[in-house]
Amino acid sequence: MFLVGILSDLHDWHSEQIDFFLKKNNCTAIKLNFDDMLLKFKDNKITFLNEKKISKFDAIWVRYINAGSLEEITTKLTILHLIEKMKIYVHNSARVIEKTVDKIRTTGLLELNEIKSPETFVCIGNNLKKLPTNKKYNYLLKPIFGSQGKDILLIKDPKKSMRMKAKGNVFYLQRFLKSKEKKFSDFRILVSNHKIISAMERKSEHFITNVFQGATIKKILVKRELERISIKVSKILDLGYGGIDIKLHRKTYYVIEVNGIPSWKGIQKIEKKNISEILVKDFLKKIL
Repeated sequence: MFLVGILSDLHDWHSEQIDFFLKKNNCTAIKLNFDDMLLKFKDNKITFLNEKKISKFDAIWVRYINAGSLEEITTKLTILHLIEKMKIYVHNSARVIEKTVDKIRTTGLLELNEIKSPETFVCIGNNLKKLPTNKKYNYLLKPIFGSQGKDILLIKDPKKSMRMKAKGNVFYLQRFLKSKEKKFSDFRILVSNHKIISAMERKSEHFITNVFQGATIKKILVKRELERISIKVSKILDLGYGGIDIKLHRKTYYVIEVNGIPSWKGIQKIEKKNISEILVKDFLKKIL
């Protein structure tokens, strides 16, 4: 039916699931690595020199991009842009990944579109004293490129943390929304084609509620307001599929982060329907 490339820096359970359900739908699936992408520019042509003929693919599914240097990330995104220029569908596209991999851009776009996020401050270099942070609040220092809750620090008073260093010399400080409960919690909403596929609540003894860092999870029914926000976020960022992290604080929902290349192995453990199969069927609708 279709020839699909699964492009990733790491092929794991997710790639295997995508591969299985693509083949179940009469597609040919080939796993590709970003390191295989050897390019040649000559005679007004772009040629991929790896053994796989990229020009023959009907679509590329981007599964995972490693953290790396600015040059590495930029090159990988450029490759995706060029593949799209060859009229090959990319899921999720470079444009989507650019809007979600960079926390500053994500937060800015959501705020401009009237989606609430926790109060956030950004500065380049160690200009923390100039930021109008509030001593009454704690803040999370997050790397602007990062996932799975890695390298996040809880800061009690940024102005007293002058020796603190941020990854890439960019400080992204987001107000930490405390809960009256002893455990920390938030929601992960998995969306595809601007609809909700599954949702879970994550709880942890630690302020980081990522499943890969030991959070406990349970399936939730999505209330109308939570659904409205999730779908609006999906449309603003033009997600093919994505994971939206939302916190309920004092009866108001705040979008904490958006992951444009989410994992779903954790949420599958509490979901009866097969998420991978749904995601693949939604993907195929994009290229029919």
